[in-house]
Parts: sequence; C-alpha cells; structure tokens
Amino acid sequence: VCPVVAPPEPPPADANSQYKVKDAPMEFTGVPALQMPGKHLDLELEDSDPRAVAYVAGAAPSSWGFLADGTTVAQRVSEADKRASDYDKQRRAHPLFANAALSLVSEIANRRLFSTVRERKQLTYDANFSLTGFERLKGGWFLVTVTASKEKARAALEACKETLEALRTSNPISPDNLESAKRVVLNRHEGELRTSQYWA
Repeated sequence: VCPVVAPPEPPPADANSQYKVKDAPMEFTGVPALQMPGKHLDLELEDSDPRAVAYVAGAAPSSWGFLADGTTVAQRVSEADKRASDYDKQRRAHPLFANAALSLVSEIANRRLFSTVRERKQLTYDANFSLTGFERLKGGWFLVTVTASKEKARAALEACKETLEALRTSNPISPDNLESAKRVVLNRHEGELRTSQYWA
C-alpha cells in the first residue's frame, strides 16, 4: 500500500507583500545606452612580463532585475514562458527572483567560458564573467575579463564573444546546466551564511 501524499500548497496570493515598501518611489535613472555596433580598442603598456587582458562588455539588468528600458527580468521571462503556472508567476514576482536568476546565469556563463576558452581552445588560463550589480539604476553591464598571452589575446577575445553568442542562440542553457548551477549557487550561499562578512 502506498501512502497518499498531498501536493504542496501554493503560497498565499500576498506572499510578497512583506517585502514591499509603502510609498517608496520606484523611479531609477538608467545606465547610458550602448553604441551599436560595439567598439574595439587596443592599448599597449610596457611591462616586464608580456601579457594581455581583453574585455567584452554589454548591457545587462541591474541587481534587482531592471533593464535600461524599464522592463524587468521577470517580465521578459514571463513573456517567453507562455505555459507558466500561477505558482511560477508568483515566484517570478518575488523581489529576489532576478537576483537569483542572474546568479545562475553568471555561474553558467563562467562554466561555459572555462570549458570553451580555457579547456577546449586552450587560449587562456582565466576567463571570468561578472555583472555590475547596480542597485538604484535601471540596467547594468556585464563584463568578461580574459587574460592571455599577447599572441593569443585576439583569439581569446573572439572565443569569449562566440561563447556568449552561443549561450543566446545555438547552445542555450539546458536543464542540466541549470541544476548544476543551482547546486553551486546554493552551496556558495550556505557557505557565505556562516561568515561574519555576509551579515555585516
């Protein structure tokens, strides 16, 4: 005989009301728009150790999920997911949804850069994806930093751009990528909870 387990109850309709600040102005100034197409700039400084650092930057949401045009990560996800349940919609309305989603995207982008640019193409020892994390502005920036030898810098830069483009088009985030990133982000968060720096 199998025990009957009731499905979990959905959260109440006003689950996020405790996070809303009454009469708080929600007007933010946005980040400047990027010029399209992007620009390429080479700068050489003399150094005792020949090396190169390349950057790829672009538009991203703020820490709270606001894009420069005023839309939010939650709105964009909802528009793309026409089959979302009421529970999914409610979770996406949580104030920390965008922050959590962006942490997952950042983790996945870093893994892809590592596996493509470092392991498969062997162009760099380090490629790092990061988000600016503006809190009071609409929009933000992402930045990919890649260090390489001078001879491989241009190829490493192109490989980073190709990896980001593949994330968006030909090789999007898979459920396995998402589950793996969730484990890493949750473990990191649980570790940070045990530090005084997290609470200060």
